[in-house]
Amino acid sequence: MEAMMEQRDGVALFTICRPEKRNAVNFVVMEALEGALSEAEADERVKIFAITGAGDEAFCSGGDLHEFGPLRGAEAKQMLTRMGEVLYRLLTFPKPTAALVNGAAMGGGCELATACDFRFVKEGSRIGFIQGRLGITTGWGGASMLFGKLPYARALDLLLRAEPMTAEDMEACGWADAVLAADHWREQWQARLTLYAARSLAVLEAYKAAAGEKWRTVWFREQFFAEIDRCAALWGSVEHEQALHPFFRKQ
Repeated sequence: MEAMMEQRDGVALFTICRPEKRNAVNFVVMEALEGALSEAEADERVKIFAITGAGDEAFCSGGDLHEFGPLRGAEAKQMLTRMGEVLYRLLTFPKPTAALVNGAAMGGGCELATACDFRFVKEGSRIGFIQGRLGITTGWGGASMLFGKLPYARALDLLLRAEPMTAEDMEACGWADAVLAADHWREQWQARLTLYAARSLAVLEAYKAAAGEKWRTVWFREQFFAEIDRCAALWGSVEHEQALHPFFRKQ
């Protein structure tokens, strides 16, 4: 089982269960997340949809390079577009969403968390939009979302630095909504989500409808997927190939 969803007290918690791969997204996880979103949206008992990673080391390290790294041309673009659709759906989800960043979030893992309404981060976590170091750009709509959620210069700084940042630095720039103590991690995020889940579903959906208007415009959606097309054009470039060599030498 590479992913699972459990429901408790109005919160549907989707967990990527690949700690040995630092909870990297592969096609199985992608399909599981698509199904979980459909299930959570249809279930009136679910008021909050949350995402986390199994274990104590990683939230999500991005795309699984073992599966995605060798893709080229149309196959690479198809993978990027499919996951982009998942994140766009998460961004515009009709109920509040939260990323429970319980460890390292790198590359696409940062994009996954950015698509959520809230990002609660465990102290000691490292977070990095490192795509630029791999000869590519954000490939799942992350830059478009980041520019929409953070001040322009702060968003651009994170993307151009392309380096891991501390949880505290990510809170200071506005990406992390709260840094939670490691020894009370689960109790603290549960308390926050329970507070939101105490509101009626109608109230939650009404606020999300208002919040989501900016993301559902034709202009934003076109920008979001144009970003993915630009990443697809860089996928498999000489710089990208060279950046992946160290990974494949370890296989």
